[in-house]
Amino acid sequence: MKMKLDQQLNLLKHMLGKSKGTRYISVSSGKGGVGKTLVSINIGEILSERGKRVLIFDGDLGLSNVHLMYGIAPTKDLSDLIKGFATIEELPVKVNEHLYFISGGSGFQELADLPKERLTTIVQKLYEYAEDNFDYVVIDTPPGIHRTTVMLTSCADIPIILTTPEPTALMDAYALIKVINREEGVENFYVIINKADSYAEAKAVAESLSLMVMKYTNARVNFIGFMHYRKNLIRNVVDQKPVDKNFKEELREALINLDLEVNGKEGFWSKILKKLGV
Repeated sequence: MKMKLDQQLNLLKHMLGKSKGTRYISVSSGKGGVGKTLVSINIGEILSERGKRVLIFDGDLGLSNVHLMYGIAPTKDLSDLIKGFATIEELPVKVNEHLYFISGGSGFQELADLPKERLTTIVQKLYEYAEDNFDYVVIDTPPGIHRTTVMLTSCADIPIILTTPEPTALMDAYALIKVINREEGVENFYVIINKADSYAEAKAVAESLSLMVMKYTNARVNFIGFMHYRKNLIRNVVDQKPVDKNFKEELREALINLDLEVNGKEGFWSKILKKLGV
């Protein structure tokens, strides 16, 4: 039985090590309240407007903010799949023709506690569904230095770190980068500054973060863009209107500075299995 399971694991690892072309973008922050979910949603909107098939994965543990912002309640989440209460096809919620989202619930926490055989079955289902149906998976990770955040960010092809000019947000972003670099060996991060008064302020904040990162880690921070502070965004979120024209245009400019066709040397799901001890 053990030999059969080992053979299945080796076959699965070989399969997961080869992405079919799906790119995984993580959006992470050192603290809450910096606009991470808003950025994740708008990245999904921008890519879907290009005709790309996009899945937003809400990894915010137990706090499914994506569906709250859209005003669409999911009937199932990743936790239901893990418990056997749902199939993978029941999880995605349609936003538009090319854009869907999945609520993670407490799913990634539960994955770590599964027996290896059940864990590999779930990961294989997630891999096959994502790779067969989507060009991009945008992962809205939990805020702060949570083990799920570290895992998802370190496995992504494009790890985006979002921060604001506030000193606490900046220090928390640095702390997150330092942990991911030291524990997981990730060396390249893409930084977006939100709620900035000007480009000059955003650039200065990014340079300050970059100096800290270079001094105390062997990682590199790539500043790709910023969004202005806008009071109306708070009202938009309350009104469940997460897509703001000006905000999206500034984010679109930031994405121009990103190689969105990049693929990691190792498949996303293969790395997830390793992080989970398989």
